[in-house]
Amino acid sequence: MCMGPQAHEDRSRRYTAAVCCGALYVAIGLFGAVITGLLTAFPKELIVAIAGLALLGTIGNGLAAALRDESHREAALITFLVTLSGVVVAGVGSAFWGVVAGSIALFVQQYRRSQA
Repeated sequence: MCMGPQAHEDRSRRYTAAVCCGALYVAIGLFGAVITGLLTAFPKELIVAIAGLALLGTIGNGLAAALRDESHREAALITFLVTLSGVVVAGVGSAFWGVVAGSIALFVQQYRRSQA
């Protein structure tokens, strides 16, 4: 990856990116335990909040793409909300129940359209 054309246009200068990446990997390897120790010292809620903020753009883009088509908008929203709720039934997590609820909503919506 570091030796591809995106690293540098001149083939003789591409080694610089590979050397820098290698040095970065060595630094991460040397200080990985220290960073892990620091992160485990933070409260669990802070780590969850930071992870949530990091995923906010991805969640927003995925939700916008799911809600773009008007014919499936309600089912997509129901799927998202049930998955977001964190409900656990019979030891099965909310991701599964979100897909089930969205599928039922889509079936009802399509059945209603076919009857009309």
